[in-house]
Amino acid sequence: METRSRAVVNSFIAWYLFLAGMGGGAFLIGAVVDIALRFSDSERLGRIGAVTDGGLILGPAAVVLGAVFLLADLGSPERAFQVFFTPSASLLTIGSWAIAVFCACSVAALLVGGMVETTVSRVAEAVLHGLATLAACCVILYSGIYLSTFPTVPFLHTPVVPVLFVASALSTGMALLMIFGFVIRDHEDVLEGMADCARMDLALIAVEVVSLCAFLWLSFDSSSQAADSAYALLFGEQAGLLWLGVVAVGMAAPVALEAAHLRGVDPFVLAIGAGCVSVGGLCLRYALLLVAVRYSAVDMSAVAFWG
Repeated sequence: METRSRAVVNSFIAWYLFLAGMGGGAFLIGAVVDIALRFSDSERLGRIGAVTDGGLILGPAAVVLGAVFLLADLGSPERAFQVFFTPSASLLTIGSWAIAVFCACSVAALLVGGMVETTVSRVAEAVLHGLATLAACCVILYSGIYLSTFPTVPFLHTPVVPVLFVASALSTGMALLMIFGFVIRDHEDVLEGMADCARMDLALIAVEVVSLCAFLWLSFDSSSQAADSAYALLFGEQAGLLWLGVVAVGMAAPVALEAAHLRGVDPFVLAIGAGCVSVGGLCLRYALLLVAVRYSAVDMSAVAFWG
């Protein structure tokens, strides 16, 4: 029963980490391109913007859905209110407020942007858009930083974890945008924009691969407890999630599919590659949570990491 309960809790957290990271990454990419287009008339940026504008809507939607899984993990509305309204400068409180500010500002920016254009509405939209962009940065940074701050979880207690989570958030965010591009593929400039997005996604996947390799290498090179978790991830019970879910589906497949269709753009193939990236992002978070072990600070006995 304990193992099953832990698996359910890890499912909630894994889905929250995945959706919040993907949504924050999609919005951040869309927001950066949108801001750049306000100061540039680059044709290439315009093509990319035809795809990444979807992040301004899909990003907040994904983060809100992720917050539902976070609330499910907390177990009751009372615990959620405690996180928000208990005076604290903890990363948990900061991260929760970042999600709330991001959702509120991003939705408000969309609503104001849809109003009759006036000087006041333009200024209000720009301010809200800027606040949402800053909050999105906090959302995608928060998870990795938070997980890396537990000395009693040696496997995740490394500065490489935030880098890995940010790279994965941006990559899965780009994947969400490419799936959106496939849906609106008949619109002007979308196919060319998808090819440009695929090139950026290949770079993000490369950063993710390097980060994952560095993370595992540091794990084997640090404490025996971290090395045990790394071994379980590579060769133990969760090796299937890593090698099949993360490496094969989440990294190798999209690289092969996207690289092969950069010139002769096939939106369906690029969308399949983007779907693979998304599956890999979820598997990565699930695998890390399942192999991470928290050790008692008193006697270093192993206890459940989460919950």
